[in-house]
Amino acid sequence: MVRSDKSFFSAAGALVFRAGGLALAAVQAAFAFNAIHESSYDMRPSANFRSGTVVSGAGIFDSRHTGTFGLPLSIALKASSRIELGGGLKTAWGDIDEHISYLVFGAKWAALNGTTFQGDLLIGAEASRGNGFSLSSLHRFSYSSRFYSHLSVRAGFLEALVENDALMAFEGGFYPTLALARPLSLQLGLIGSSQTEDFEGHLAIDLQPALQVRFGRESMVETAIAFGLAGDRQEEMRVKVSIIHGI
Repeated sequence: MVRSDKSFFSAAGALVFRAGGLALAAVQAAFAFNAIHESSYDMRPSANFRSGTVVSGAGIFDSRHTGTFGLPLSIALKASSRIELGGGLKTAWGDIDEHISYLVFGAKWAALNGTTFQGDLLIGAEASRGNGFSLSSLHRFSYSSRFYSHLSVRAGFLEALVENDALMAFEGGFYPTLALARPLSLQLGLIGSSQTEDFEGHLAIDLQPALQVRFGRESMVETAIAFGLAGDRQEEMRVKVSIIHGI
């Protein structure tokens, strides 16, 4: 198992840095959407993991930020058949002095009808960053053995997730996924977000195609490219390469 884990991380790590380098050259780097999009310990919207322990990491390259890239890291633990506990770090690297921006802690509860409920707490590594809290829900729709989708909604509160003293930030995403010949899947996400204060100024509507390559029961590498379609952020583009590995 140790040798298998090492070989997985070696191969997946090489893939992340190669894809990240190409993305950085094409886009120039770091965070996107509104802040609520990265308010969870999850690398991507998902239901409870089946594995006892899942470790994850990602490289985020965004056209709004040149010279830096995001590197979130997390771990999720299966506390019971319906409860998952998770935690992680939000970090950024490049032309910046402070590398750790937030610590995040969260929990998921899986209902019987295929719906997952989640809460996440962000704690700023520096007092000036403030804290944040988000509540979310995700539901899976199955259409066939190869075609399914996820519907995700999220609300965020406190200064880490809102601007201009807004009461709340919010995001909704619809993610249809088609499983091709194993281990490949294609996903097309449509994601919209804003906040209660200055709604138009914070409106972001993005299209996010993603290629997923699965290894084993619950391990994957996902490369997702988001394009701004409408709103104040329509000129933006973001690439995120995620590694998720179940142990």
